[in-house]
Amino acid sequence: MENKNLDVIIIGGSYSGLSAGMSLGRSLRNVLIIDNGKPCNRQTPHSHNFVTHDGKTPAEIAKLAKEDVEKYDTVQFYNGTVVKTAKTTEGFEIQTSSGEKFNTKKLILASGVKDIMPDIPGFAECWGFLLSIAHTVMVMK
Repeated sequence: MENKNLDVIIIGGSYSGLSAGMSLGRSLRNVLIIDNGKPCNRQTPHSHNFVTHDGKTPAEIAKLAKEDVEKYDTVQFYNGTVVKTAKTTEGFEIQTSSGEKFNTKKLILASGVKDIMPDIPGFAECWGFLLSIAHTVMVMK
């Protein structure tokens, strides 16, 4: 990874993180998207009601989205997990599980959703009915 001083770091590289990365890449911002490759929807067999992608797997949709974002030279990707963030005078310092550190002016958390399944036998197999808590993309100043 060449540039460790960035305009924006996005934690989470699935749909919301890639969308933010594309917008920032189009704006010529130096962006790093950090993702561990384990999206919360990885167990979903097919996505539905998603215009132009109905019936595709979440992995297919994310792959196409990443290919679009990769066209922007100012957007870089890092495969890893963020374990620590700290506010600095210039913005934020981010540390990954491998110990690597990055500095950024702005930070976007794009964590997706967290599924909360009740302790009912067979409920997990009926995943379409589960309760979800949406974590919105938050831009920290």
